Order: sequence, then C-alpha cells, then structure tokens
Amino acid sequence: MTKTISAAANPALANNLVNQALAEKPVQKEVNIIPPSDTSVILPGGYINAAGELITTAEVRELNGTDEEAISKASSVGKAVLTILNRGVVKIGSEKATEKMLDQLLSGDRDTLLLAIFKATFGKTADLESLCIGCNKVKIVTIDIDDDIKSKVLVDPINDRVFTVQGKKNVFTVQLPTGLSQKEMILNSDKTAAELNTLLLEGTVIRIDESPVISKLQVQNLSLVDRRKIVQEINKRLIGPQFDTVKVTCPDCESEVSVPVNFGTLFRF
Repeated sequence: MTKTISAAANPALANNLVNQALAEKPVQKEVNIIPPSDTSVILPGGYINAAGELITTAEVRELNGTDEEAISKASSVGKAVLTILNRGVVKIGSEKATEKMLDQLLSGDRDTLLLAIFKATFGKTADLESLCIGCNKVKIVTIDIDDDIKSKVLVDPINDRVFTVQGKKNVFTVQLPTGLSQKEMILNSDKTAAELNTLLLEGTVIRIDESPVISKLQVQNLSLVDRRKIVQEINKRLIGPQFDTVKVTCPDCESEVSVPVNFGTLFRF
C-alpha cells in the first residue's frame, strides 16, 4: 500500500522528506575502466637527425578500423608489418614521423615501435600457442610484453652502431641494419637465405679494408666463411626486442615453455 503525503496539508513534513532525499547520496555502480596504454616509446638505439642530434623518444597510436582495412590489403606478412609501422608511428622526437625517418632508424628501433603499437592497440599481454614439453601438449600461454620480452639497447648509441669484423684476410667495417635494409629483405622474402644474406651484407658492410662497398658484387665475392661471420656478428649485436629468449611458465605443470614470438603471431596475420 502506497501512502501519499499532501504538501498542502502538511507542508513541514513534505519539506523534510524533500530535503532528506536531496541529502542522500546516489548509489554508484562500480565500473572498471582500463586506462589507455602508454603511447610514448624509448628507442633502444635512437634516431640521428640532420643536425647530428640523437633522438631517443617516439610516439605511437592505437590502430583502428581504417588501419585494419589497409593492413588486410597487404600481400604478405612482411608488407603488413610495414603498413602497421608507417600508420602507427606518430612522432619521432617532436617531429611528425615520415617513411624516410622510419627507414633511417635501426631495425631494432623499428621492432620496438611495432611492439609499442601492439600494446597501444591490444594491451600489454598476448595469448599465444606453444608446445609444453612437460605436458606434451600445445597450450595457450600468456606473455607479458614488458616482462617476458627482453630488450637490448646500445650502450653508446652513436659509436656502437658501427663496428669492425676481422675476416680471414680483410677487416670489414659494418653498421647495424637500418629500416632500409629491413625493408629490402621484407620485400624480397621470396629469395633464398643466401640471397637474403647478400641483401643484408650489401646494406650493412660499409668498407672492406679501406675500400667503400658500392656494389652488390663486392659482398657476393666474399668468402663463405667471411659472409657467415659478418652475419653472425650482426645478429649478436641486434638491439630491440629479443624474441628468441621468450620463456614463460606453463599454467598447468609449471614447466618452462619457450614461446615462438614474432609480429605475425602477435598481430595474428
């Protein structure tokens, strides 16, 4: 039964009830709001601008539906990665990012930016398939982008990007691969491993003794031993995310699981 109070008959009581209602705090529903992922990035190598200054910061953004449509038109995983990088990086330092600037970055800096774009879009964890030796089953394991994927930085960001390799007879001056080399290899992913090594060496070997490298023929004519040693030294010095070291604990048997991580598995191409 509902009791109605007439304000005209009992104005004092009506006013008291109104004041009491106004004084009561509304019931608030608890809402879990996920804060946006941090879009600022520290580059492990850094960008050297036209003035010779080292820029170590960048900014990325979350991918959207328009980006997804552009990525879906890529004819290979490598080209999809290039599309993500070109669309997802907003700034290098305080300057608007351009494809030319991205090409000049070290390959490890570009990989760091791609991971940052993933985090800005999907968050800092990823569920990936991996074989657990302890269970002898393929499991879905969760990796933490920040904690589980180790990263290597240049101790001396200016001088460490160029190094020398002693060959059988020659001394090779070598630079770490840049975006141009990385892009060249991605666009020629149908080549053999030997041909890809030639592309890598052509873009990284600066001098053979005192002679500048200006032709692909120069690195093709190197001995097999020297070519392999240079590639090995480059791989040892690669900065940025170290995907080959990603290990997590199996949620069922607590065995250590090696997780195959690459940008194809992360972005689910």
